[in-house]
Amino acid sequence: MRPPFTRTRLMTAAGSIAALVGLTTQMAAAAPTPAAAPAAAQAHTSPIKHVVEVMLENHSFDNLFGSFPGAEGIPAGTTLQNPKATYDSAPPVSPVWASPNEGDVYAGIDNSRAAVQMSMDYQPRQGYLMDHYTMFPSNGMASITEFGPQFTPNQQYLAGHYALEDHNFQPAIAPTQPNVMYALNADAHGWMYNNLNPDDTQPWNSVFDELADRHRTGRVYYGVPRSHLTGTIWEKIVPPDLADLSTADQFFSDAASDSLPDFSFVRPGVDYSGEPEEDLGNPDAWIGQIVDAVAKSPAWDSTAIFVTYDEGGGFWDHVPPRTAHAFGYGERTPTMIVSPYVRQGVFHQETTNMSILSFMQKQWDMPPLNTLNARQNDLSDAFDFTQAPLPAPRMPVAPTDTLAFRGGKDTSHAPIPKQNSPATFTLEANGSGLTLDPTAQGPVTLTMVPPKGVAVPATFPSTVDLTDGWASFTTTFTRPGFYRIKAEGPDGSVGWQTVDVGVNATTLPTP
Repeated sequence: MRPPFTRTRLMTAAGSIAALVGLTTQMAAAAPTPAAAPAAAQAHTSPIKHVVEVMLENHSFDNLFGSFPGAEGIPAGTTLQNPKATYDSAPPVSPVWASPNEGDVYAGIDNSRAAVQMSMDYQPRQGYLMDHYTMFPSNGMASITEFGPQFTPNQQYLAGHYALEDHNFQPAIAPTQPNVMYALNADAHGWMYNNLNPDDTQPWNSVFDELADRHRTGRVYYGVPRSHLTGTIWEKIVPPDLADLSTADQFFSDAASDSLPDFSFVRPGVDYSGEPEEDLGNPDAWIGQIVDAVAKSPAWDSTAIFVTYDEGGGFWDHVPPRTAHAFGYGERTPTMIVSPYVRQGVFHQETTNMSILSFMQKQWDMPPLNTLNARQNDLSDAFDFTQAPLPAPRMPVAPTDTLAFRGGKDTSHAPIPKQNSPATFTLEANGSGLTLDPTAQGPVTLTMVPPKGVAVPATFPSTVDLTDGWASFTTTFTRPGFYRIKAEGPDGSVGWQTVDVGVNATTLPTP
């Protein structure tokens, strides 16, 4: 039987991003060794007083951690059915690795229930769709484009220094909202689609109700203005005290003042979720800001942080899920556990995002919400409360501000330019709470990685100036492809944007 953990060699310091990328080589040299199983945690002795779950969006395990040492990554020589094949008339294809100019994929990738069914790698004869396709045909090669460790240095650091779950499955074969509801309710109430403004008034019976019933605290922190959540499903998930539905700014304030609730559920804003078409750089930097804030707070010694993804986003993953209930499980998704008491290494046991509910219930003597919740792995084997506490993380990328690329002075996405047509990009300096930092002033250095064999556009500026947190520039792209831009501004502010020019689902990375 495979041990629950594979241990890996760790870096001795955070180092630079370049050093972090070298982590893959260092850790590959470490021989896997089993870890002893911990004693079952007892609620009255648990040192865990705070649980922080940060949920990003729409990436499968193989998509971000397919080459991580010690994990069940993409097998060598993997081939898949060609998405262009109506039957078996097209040659097989293999997963491709994103090149340095591609920090995202084509924006049109489909993550509907049907797409997820096709992107899961079922074994033969498990149903026509899953047997014949391994990716949703309209997603093309985008669904098997994988990202190496250089795109997510903070998450690679956390996985290497703390714990990475390599058998965590999304709870449902469905898009974002049902999977978020399973993570908080252990139930999606029959919804397998996104509906942010539901009409029915049934009680949701979420973990927040359970916490309130036991005089514990919980809060949803969202990286958007509070007004954007009025009348949405979020006001039904939290208890009647809507003060428990707050902003990401409040999270950082609460962390600094040692006022974090027992359970913090943190969600990103526009351009920080990682969902295609969003570049992976800014979400990863935001993870660095969040973990850094907790690490520097008085709560670090009593906290477990879980960095999760709501669902796989239509990206392929090679490990087939088992059928655990009527609507799932779905694809594997990455989960990192960060705590002084987590066992370092790769955690191989089957989990879902509902396991975090079970973990809190185990630590704090709360009953499961339902039978599906009761069947979840409670992560006891992922922790050792007798070990010498691990040191606080030193995040590779944790800027005071990030620089978001917008379509204007609002929260719109950056433009998707047409070839040979001028496109204007607006830079917004965002504080850690993902709101405008009007104090950001000064020059911003812009660099670009164009497609291989293509020159940086002559109209692309090397610098722009931030004024009251804003800057803009215009450039024209004369050749198609992916262009990755990095912006470096005052006081270490940084941001990334991949510009998609004339690409589609079949556009391959340029090695």
